[in-house]
Amino acid sequence: MVHSCSRQARLEQHHAQMDATELVERRSNYLRKAAHILAVSSPTAAAFLGSAQDRLLEDAEIELQQKEVDALRRSFCGACGSPMIAGWSCKVTHQADRKRVRKGRKLLKSTTQPSKQVIYICLRCERQTIQSLQARPAKHLRKSTATKTPQPLPEPKQQAQEASKVVKSVNASSKERKKARKGGLAAMLEKSKSQNTSSGGLDLMDFGM
Repeated sequence: MVHSCSRQARLEQHHAQMDATELVERRSNYLRKAAHILAVSSPTAAAFLGSAQDRLLEDAEIELQQKEVDALRRSFCGACGSPMIAGWSCKVTHQADRKRVRKGRKLLKSTTQPSKQVIYICLRCERQTIQSLQARPAKHLRKSTATKTPQPLPEPKQQAQEASKVVKSVNASSKERKKARKGGLAAMLEKSKSQNTSSGGLDLMDFGM
């Protein structure tokens, strides 16, 4: 019975905390939207609403992650609460933080890329908010490691053998053509002889008759 009561009490406390956090988030969103709506028409009222949003989050003791804190400071000035609108109520500049390494009496430049910083300057109270950007690693073009293996050149002896093979094949083909021509002529002569024999021809006895 005691355990069930304590468990129910913890659940009720947990739900109450969730409801309180949700209520704070709703109020914070309302103040943020209202401040941005009044940023141009009434900068003083907008700054008041921005400061009220900061006090609300601080009083509620809500733990924000670093990226959420950075996003909040990019939207509202941490000193006067003015909405940070680039070109209207704040100025944004970039700066490269070049770190140098001291070695003896000489200053050596760091081999890593310089980290960039974004500076937000509130034009209402001149408060500067500096945020660092993570430097991206330098991109290096990878050279292809695969190299083409050169094919060995044929030796002079091998070249001579291949040339002799070509000459032999040419001579053989020319001999075959000559043989074919001779065979064709012999066949023609043999054919003409057979025709003359079959016709009988003419002799002196035919003229005597």
